[in-house]
Amino acid sequence: MTDADHLIDQARRARRDGDRATALDLYRAAAAGAGGATQRAHCLRHIGDLAHELGRDDEARAALDEAEVLYRGAVDDPLSLANTIRLRALLDDDRMAWREAGALYDAAALRTGLDLAVAVEECARRGQ
Repeated sequence: MTDADHLIDQARRARRDGDRATALDLYRAAAAGAGGATQRAHCLRHIGDLAHELGRDDEARAALDEAEVLYRGAVDDPLSLANTIRLRALLDDDRMAWREAGALYDAAALRTGLDLAVAVEECARRGQ
């Protein structure tokens, strides 16, 4: 287990325990020491989510923008890309982003076999 893996585990525990500020700090540290694009993108997505929850929207937007670039380029993970776009849609109340997230969830469901109907429905409702 790498240092970044350990930090991610700690961040998950902190978030589960309701300590979002600590979780955010731990994800920041994990992102800084990430062992590759996949791990960095994962951390950035969580940084974006937590920063938004804590009212740090500029930080959230920057983290989500970088995560999106990684998921569209170096990291082939359509579900994580959908989650990233969904978070950006939530952050900016952006109907076009909601629609894109819905289409990405549809594609991820087909590719992974996961039941993502709830996510697709949320995106369709918010993207109207």
